[in-house]
Amino acid sequence: MLRHMTTTVSVTQEGRMELPEAFCKRKRIAPGTALRITEVGGGLYVTPVPEPTENELREVVSAAGSLGRRQTPGDEALVGGVIADYRKARRRRG
Repeated sequence: MLRHMTTTVSVTQEGRMELPEAFCKRKRIAPGTALRITEVGGGLYVTPVPEPTENELREVVSAAGSLGRRQTPGDEALVGGVIADYRKARRRRG
């Protein structure tokens, strides 16, 4: 069954709006969650931007640092550190 929730929110002078708590819980939207807003006809479509997986992070870091060579153990340690730092920062925010 497809659920639809319709609600009205106000935009502040600063351009901010507050999403309903029930909506945020259902969609797992926490403070700091990135949202993608897409214009659709006369309206807006809002979707959470999914967090990158560990494999996606590894692929990005690997591709950025090893276009012409194989990844070294030092590169692998760097990737592991970036992933660990990212997870630590996410735990503090959420």
